[in-house]
Amino acid sequence: MAKVFRDYAEVNESMMEGFTVAKVFTGINAEGSGMMLELERTIDNVTIGIDIFYDSVHRDGETPFMVSEEYVKKISG
Repeated sequence: MAKVFRDYAEVNESMMEGFTVAKVFTGINAEGSGMMLELERTIDNVTIGIDIFYDSVHRDGETPFMVSEEYVKKISG
């Protein structure tokens, strides 16, 4: 499944309620200063994820903070 990202200004706060931080990655950009957070929550037997990327040294025209739409990470069962 392809992940779809949005500028943080387009995100509705309620879509992030109930998620917990599952993983944190630092140094994800060329300069080693970026960060990615994997958030997840479980509904019945499905684990839903949201990824958040922050690039502190973004270039002109790029968004420094991006949030993915919800996606299915795992189905248990």
